[in-house]
Formats: sequence, C-alpha cells, structure tokens
Amino acid sequence: MEYSEDEILDCVNRWEHTGLLYGLPLHEKEELAPIYDNVARLSLSKFDSGEISREVSDLMDNVMFPICRRLYRRVGYNFNIEKMVQELIKKVTENKTELVKPLNKDEVKNPIVEFAVVFADTYDDDIISKKQFSDTEYIERVDKILDTVRHILLNKELVSFVDRTSSDWKIMLSDAKKSKNQTRYWNQTVSKEFITAILSDTNKGI
Repeated sequence: MEYSEDEILDCVNRWEHTGLLYGLPLHEKEELAPIYDNVARLSLSKFDSGEISREVSDLMDNVMFPICRRLYRRVGYNFNIEKMVQELIKKVTENKTELVKPLNKDEVKNPIVEFAVVFADTYDDDIISKKQFSDTEYIERVDKILDTVRHILLNKELVSFVDRTSSDWKIMLSDAKKSKNQTRYWNQTVSKEFITAILSDTNKGI
C-alpha cells in the first residue's frame, strides 16, 4: 500500500503512542510505521477470514511487531511483507506450544523473545536477497569503511561529518580549532557515528 506524506505522518502519530517507535529517528519512524500498519492489517485479515485461530492471532500480536522492528534494522523496508506474514503464521503455528508455555521463575530465556530474534535474524526472501552485497562488493565495502575510519581518526583537523551523497565519500572538515587531544576525542565520536550509520546501510544493501 502506497502512503502520501500526510498519511505517513498520521501513521507515525498512531504508532508513536504505542511506544513501538521509541528511540528511532524520524526518517526511520516514517519507514517503519507503515510496515506496522501493513502487518497488522494482514494479520487481522487472516483472522477475520478464519485462516488463523484466535490463539495464533494473539501470539502473532506478541511477536510480529518486535520482529518487524528487528528485521527493519537488519534489512530496511526492502522485504516482502506478505510473504513475511505468511511465513510467520506458519512458524507461530508450528511453535505455539512452546510460545504459550508459562515461563518458570528460574528460566533465563523468554521463548517469545527468542522466537522473535531468531525469526527476524534468519528470515529471507527474494527482495532481501537482491539487496544484499555480493562477496566481492562486501569486501570492497569493508575496505572502504576501514579506510574512511582511519582517515577520520588520524586527521589532525576536526572532522564535521562524512558526506556520502555520492559514491566517493568525502570527509568534511570543521574550521574550529581544538587541542590535539580534543581533536582526537571529537574525531573518535564522529567515527563511531559514521560506523553505526554505514553498517546499518550496509546491512540494508544501500
């Protein structure tokens, strides 16, 4: 389903109140909220049509939103939502005995959390596969990341940010002057932010 700008904002506002978008920057909320909308709609449709039982529907409610958030963090919005929901229904149905089992007070692992993590980290489809880097592309990407981080950390000037709007990433410098130790500390912070952002993009095939 396509969303207009106004519909995306409405969608974000609705899901914001649930806490399921907590801690995300606005652009990620705008991408994840419609995913929540679509999986909720699909799951409800399956229940209303009698394709899944109340028990499976309730279990779906427990796992599908954490799965969507974790899967989004792994691959972005580039995955087949309908196939994911269909596969999730199948897995929930197969594992419902474990998922409804009461948690013992001495039990360390929560089966619902474990199920959600494993599903999100192993789910794959044609859209995801097409977006992933080949082995050669991945090696080139890693080399480029390491080279960029090295230049940030060893730069004697303050680094503002890394401009990645073109394929040739450009390290942008600040006019501010700091001591050697202050410059090192600042550039370490910039390198951490760069690594976090670029690894997220790399996982999404960007």
